[in-house]
Amino acid sequence: MYALTNYWMFNRMRNSFCLVLLLLSLNSTAQPAGYKKLADVGTFKAELAKANTALNDISSDFKQVKNLSLLAEKIHSKGRFYFRKPGKVRIEYTEPYYYLMVMNGSKMMVKDEQKSNKINAGNSKMMQSVNRVMVDCMQGTVFSNPDFKTTAYHDGSRYLLRLVPATGDMKKLFEQIDVYMNKSGLDVVKLVMTETGGDYTGMEFYNTRHNSSLNEALFKVK
Repeated sequence: MYALTNYWMFNRMRNSFCLVLLLLSLNSTAQPAGYKKLADVGTFKAELAKANTALNDISSDFKQVKNLSLLAEKIHSKGRFYFRKPGKVRIEYTEPYYYLMVMNGSKMMVKDEQKSNKINAGNSKMMQSVNRVMVDCMQGTVFSNPDFKTTAYHDGSRYLLRLVPATGDMKKLFEQIDVYMNKSGLDVVKLVMTETGGDYTGMEFYNTRHNSSLNEALFKVK
């Protein structure tokens, strides 16, 4: 049981980056079921840029499900998500175990119920890239990330941005990343990260708040 718990914690840390409920497709070139390719991407980019300009911070609750091929049952967890410009992310799991990850520039901290570790993300190009994915998802700058090719789709109420790895480092980690945004406020409501090999993590965000003057202490790496 101890080994299984450690394996679960490791996988949760790895997949929380790019801080996710359903695996829609393992074929990254296929059009997502129920969605159409967005024709006017230019207007959509302009809307994202405008929303990003007015955004200083985000906080929300989230539910996560992790599917591992080695386990018969999916792993469910809950927590709280925080984002603050420029590039600060805090993901705090509260159920079924406490687990914390903070990303602040090139610095990163991971903490569980027993110990805390600090990591210099600036020493790893891969870690920098994964950090950027999470930040881009929150502030709507995914189209400018050179590590991925991004295609936009939409249905009646949501946009779907499908990120397919374009570099070797990201291809080692992900098959694709799907970012779901509501059309009304352009909030990220769901993030699905599909790993190379088929395992996936899904996070759904709710009770989202903007510009609530989040305390800087939330993002301190110590």
